[in-house]
Formats: sequence, structure tokens, C-alpha cells
Amino acid sequence: PMSDSYSGDPNTNEGDRKEGGFRHDTTLTPGKIFVGGLSSETTEQDMKDYFGAYGNMTDVVVMKDKITGNGRGFGFVTFADAKVADRVVAARHEIRGRSVECKSAVPRSQDEVG
Repeated sequence: PMSDSYSGDPNTNEGDRKEGGFRHDTTLTPGKIFVGGLSSETTEQDMKDYFGAYGNMTDVVVMKDKITGNGRGFGFVTFADAKVADRVVAARHEIRGRSVECKSAVPRSQDEVG
């Protein structure tokens, strides 16, 4: 059977990838980390206050429920320096009394590079 997904149809793939939420695209953002386990009250300001102690950040996002506006319990922080991000991922963190989990947000395929 023909597999359509590999036909490289310009109408489906290309356009989508270039625009549409590229700010959250993790492909080549070495300093980006995923932060999970947040309480629903945690704001981007909380994240800035907390992670700002580690180093300079270029982006902070808390994912919110579109309908309720409550935090969905996770977000992303991007540090200017990837070494800082590595240190943050290696440490334990608590925000608003809840222990949160930090993981590198860089996709697996890039792990070998560097």
C-alpha cells in the first residue's frame, strides 16, 4: 500500500511546521526545560521568580486550560545558557510548596549531538 505520509505533499506538511506555535517548538532550543507537577495556581511570574535565581531566561510559559484558564500543571522555561538548564534539570525543585519535575525539553534525537 502507498503510504501517504511520506509523499512530501507541500500542502500538508511544510506550511504547518514553519508557522503556528513556533515559539513552543523545541527542536533547536538547547536551554529549554519542561517543568511538570505545578499546582494549578502556579503562574509564569512564580516560575520567573523561582528559576530566575539560576540564570538568565529567554522564555517562560505555563500551559493553561483554554476554558477555565487554570494552569494545566506543566510549563516550559528556556534559559539563555544550556549549561544552566542542565544544572536545573539535575536539581530538585519546589514551587509553591509542591515538588516539581524538570526535564530537558530537547527532543531525544538531538541528545547525541554535542
